[in-house]
Amino acid sequence: MKTLYPYVVYPGTCKAALEFYHTCLGGTIELMQRYEDSPLEAPKEHKDRIFNARFCVDDTVIMASDDFPPDSVVRPGTNMSLFLVLDTPTEQRDAFEKLAEGGTITMPLTDSFGMLSDKFGIQWMVVCE
Repeated sequence: MKTLYPYVVYPGTCKAALEFYHTCLGGTIELMQRYEDSPLEAPKEHKDRIFNARFCVDDTVIMASDDFPPDSVVRPGTNMSLFLVLDTPTEQRDAFEKLAEGGTITMPLTDSFGMLSDKFGIQWMVVCE
């Protein structure tokens, strides 16, 4: 069996984003490796940026990192979306409202679907089955 993980690259906000998602959704940040601890040489001012991270919620895994300094070409949220499926309307509403804090709702939440861009510019599709 093959596994596909969404991989999100941030412009220096990876740690803050994953901590925010942990607050909204629970789960575990299983890995948070900084450039300083990686095999790559990064400028000293970027040593605390994230080289590789792994965030897990139940059976879902999101891999993430910050862009490689100094070559920043990342435009948050424009290259992917995260598709979040929840079991109950209450879970859906709670997650949607938390993720929307500081962000922009692009399609208001209905009984089964809503879209938003969070405060880090990442696009989310939130559904309830």
